[in-house]
Amino acid sequence: MKFKLSLKSTHQSIIDDLKNKTSISSNEDMVIKSVKSALELKNNDMIFATEREQCVGGCYGAEPCFEIEMDENDYNELKQIYKNYDFEEYDSEEEEISKTIRCIINFIEQEPDSISI
Repeated sequence: MKFKLSLKSTHQSIIDDLKNKTSISSNEDMVIKSVKSALELKNNDMIFATEREQCVGGCYGAEPCFEIEMDENDYNELKQIYKNYDFEEYDSEEEEISKTIRCIINFIEQEPDSISI
């Protein structure tokens, strides 16, 4: 499933830091690996808890950063997660999926030892 991922500059910085700590060089690969690792935890409440889902500075300030191709099963799982949690409403499915990915990136920054990248 191909879509445009919307990130805030803070999330792009986290991705850049993660790339520097790993052998992964592309933004897309880093995001895909992060999503897969987070979904493998099978503990969505830990990742999408209220404190992580709340916006920190400009909910709608995220801009399309790059196009990403994600496994359809992972995409659908992120779509279901968005529906299961009390996220703010967005205008498009791309923005909803981007929101769930931003939560995952926040989680990775706050709990770096909880997932393996």
